[in-house]
Amino acid sequence: MYAGFWRRLIAHILDVTVLYFLVISIGLIRILLDSFFLIKAFEYGRYLVSVPYIISLLCIISAVWLYYAVLESSKLQGTLGKRALGIIVVDEHYRRISFGRAAGRYWSKIVSVLTFDIGFIMAAFTKHKQALHDMIANTYVVDKKVLEMSRAQYLQYPPYPQYPPYSQYPQYPQYPEYPQNPQQPQHPQD
Repeated sequence: MYAGFWRRLIAHILDVTVLYFLVISIGLIRILLDSFFLIKAFEYGRYLVSVPYIISLLCIISAVWLYYAVLESSKLQGTLGKRALGIIVVDEHYRRISFGRAAGRYWSKIVSVLTFDIGFIMAAFTKHKQALHDMIANTYVVDKKVLEMSRAQYLQYPPYPQYPPYSQYPQYPQYPEYPQNPQQPQHPQD
């Protein structure tokens, strides 16, 4: 049911390929901005090349973030690479994740990178095949066909919490029983 490490890695490689072309197109726009700002810099006697660099860097970061967050929170439930391999991103109830959770999942990948990619490799060894950013965002990457078959057959699938039977819950304290017909208290007469 859960997508393994290798399928996730291949999906990531496909996503990087798609993003490569996106970044190249932003880079071409940057070249045009560079030429414009260089002309303006020579007109005013200043060197303003850092402005297009900062603008293009912010555009690239925003484009990559939106690529992951929008596609994973959309009806597709996954990036183009994940969809090509038939895997989707879901929450703990196997529903589509919100944009906020998808954004949190994307930005928490920084933690996985800071751990020398051990956070990504964790997906090969954890019970539910979760990487560190999945654990932080409380998401799962699952095989779409298996999930649909499970839903069609009304199977109960993990990771729903398993509650103990009712008899194992702590017993509430027993209160003394009251008489069925309580007598009215006797008041002394004056």
